[in-house]
Amino acid sequence: MPKYFGTDGIRGIPFDFPLEPEFIKKIGYSIAKKLKKSRKSVFIARDTRESGEKITDLLAQGIVKHSIDVIDLGVITTPSFSYILSKNNVSFGIMVSASHNPPEFNGIKVLNHKGEKISEETEEEIEKIIDTTKNLDYGKANIKKLDLMGLYIDYVHSLFNGILKDKKIVVDCSNGASYKIAPEIFKKTGARFYLIGDKPNGKNINVGCGALETNKMREMVKEKNAFCGISYDGDSDRCIISDENGNIIDGDDVISFLSVCYKKNNLLNNNTVVLTHMSNYGVFEFLKTNGIKVLSVDVGDRNVSHTMDRNKAVIGGEPSGHIIIKKYLPTGDGIITSLEFLSCVIKSGIKVSDVKKIWRRFPSNLRSYRVSSKPDIKALKGFDKKIKEIEKEINGRIFIRYSGTEPVIRILIEADKDLDYLNKLSEEIFSFYLNLTQKSLSNKGSLKKYI
Repeated sequence: MPKYFGTDGIRGIPFDFPLEPEFIKKIGYSIAKKLKKSRKSVFIARDTRESGEKITDLLAQGIVKHSIDVIDLGVITTPSFSYILSKNNVSFGIMVSASHNPPEFNGIKVLNHKGEKISEETEEEIEKIIDTTKNLDYGKANIKKLDLMGLYIDYVHSLFNGILKDKKIVVDCSNGASYKIAPEIFKKTGARFYLIGDKPNGKNINVGCGALETNKMREMVKEKNAFCGISYDGDSDRCIISDENGNIIDGDDVISFLSVCYKKNNLLNNNTVVLTHMSNYGVFEFLKTNGIKVLSVDVGDRNVSHTMDRNKAVIGGEPSGHIIIKKYLPTGDGIITSLEFLSCVIKSGIKVSDVKKIWRRFPSNLRSYRVSSKPDIKALKGFDKKIKEIEKEINGRIFIRYSGTEPVIRILIEADKDLDYLNKLSEEIFSFYLNLTQKSLSNKGSLKKYI
């Protein structure tokens, strides 16, 4: 297991460890040492966080020690960055972003020259270089700037030109990386769209808007009598959709609908869909009933992507709205996912709200609690046995994991029970977890709900 990299890059609060200035330089140096090829240039891009430019400069100071040119693509989305990397002859790319996290966070995501997330094994090799590299003298980096946003806009335009003609759509850019790209793309779809979250100031990314805070978008959908609404997260690798009534369409809904549409049109490669353990149990049952093979993996788009590659699957993703459609890109793309979904809805002649009627969702309670450390859950004596006893008692499913990007533990409970009951049960499970960790590690977590 990597010790600096989480499920999606290295994250933290600038400029505290692991995002201390000198350590960032060492990260840049180590990434370049591992991934440098005969190609003598690399791309760096970022979202709208105020710390992004400084982190870019610090990374560049480490990279140029290998006589590699650093080219800054500015503020663009992670998926567009992935596409641009795949079309240019560079060694690798670094996306400076903390995705859906609050503005006080930032992160470092590493992609290979094909635009793919690097493997866990590669991350571990980079970490070995970090740990064995002594302090170096870093000088000022000469960073070139280049605007390649149009490459991605033209690509998406070629896929979805005119599909939303005269449809009223609310588009929430989360004050993030999509604030320039999304409007240009939606112009080309023919939609009549209303923008929110399109005025970033470096401190407001994901604040009161975006894929985790959809209330403003959903209210505007009802106010404008719109066909639907879409909220992207900070780097636009995920989306959450609202139907015409202001009700949420999440990743499970999108995957369920697209999967049966693909199968009907002979587009579901290998008749296989990849989900994570966080998907609602009802999705698994629905897809199996429709004769679709379902593979379940640990949380993280990289796990989904690699499993899709091994099984030649065309679609996979998470309930968070992080969905990968391999025929378009090797990584999740909120913009492409939302347009593909709406294209299929329109071709099917239905309303967006009809999508929620095709499968039965099991009552679900997902809570996240802040913790001060992350001891191995499997090593907590009696914890696994207790969870299995509760699952049997409620005739349901419980899934517990640490976040790979935040200091929280997530508890997901699914059972045909009242939501108040599930909420209370979640807190009881967390209290039991705390008692065990305090005995073994003097853990000082609290019952405070984090997100």
